[in-house]
Amino acid sequence: MADNYSKLWIQKTLNEAAINRVNEIIQSTGNALPCSVIGVSGSIVTIQFQVDATPWTLPNITIPKAESPWIRMPTQIGDLGMTIPADVYLGAISGLGITVPKIDVRPGNLSALVFVPISNKNSPPIDQNAAQIQGPNGAIIRTTQGTTSSIVVNQNGTTVTYGSVTIVVTSSGVTMTVGSDSIALTSSGITLNGATTINGALTTSSSASFGGAVTANGLTSNGVSFDGHYHYVSGTPGDSGAPIA
Repeated sequence: MADNYSKLWIQKTLNEAAINRVNEIIQSTGNALPCSVIGVSGSIVTIQFQVDATPWTLPNITIPKAESPWIRMPTQIGDLGMTIPADVYLGAISGLGITVPKIDVRPGNLSALVFVPISNKNSPPIDQNAAQIQGPNGAIIRTTQGTTSSIVVNQNGTTVTYGSVTIVVTSSGVTMTVGSDSIALTSSGITLNGATTINGALTTSSSASFGGAVTANGLTSNGVSFDGHYHYVSGTPGDSGAPIA
């Protein structure tokens, strides 16, 4: 029996050939590996693999981010994540290529990857039970058209827009604009259309009602126009006291 190997050598050779072939197939499949972002161009990132691949050196590659066009992440250089492999080339849908892939053609192991960010213990959420949206330049919430309705939050303040109506909140105060008319509330008082300023308090008695509106014709309260008024020497309106302008 000592010479069986010399008689059955083909079995060992075939087994080694099968193992080598399987390893080749495994090596050719996509790799899900840790990485960091070293370049950003819109929705495309260039990543550097964070893995010891000795004796090989893995190249930096440019791949799409795994995100919807409806929710954009402000990916920055230095962001950490991992690659996720696809079974065919993604260039036709990522814009990095034009050829529609064939389902039976396997891509290279670094040729069909997308970038997925990974959370880190050093950047916990502000509130574990609240959605958090933030970015170096703030955040933008808007309709597809953009000009119809939007909310912009940045270091300068918050702007809410709907058509011709705009509300701007800054450290100076609040400004509301409706068409060509505007009203601004600051520590200096209230400014109407950039000209008329009200600085002080409007006081009414406990039984009085102020339910009117400021219009182009002046101030009207409960149907009474205050366009023109008089100061009385004595008494109240309706008395015999002589009015002065």
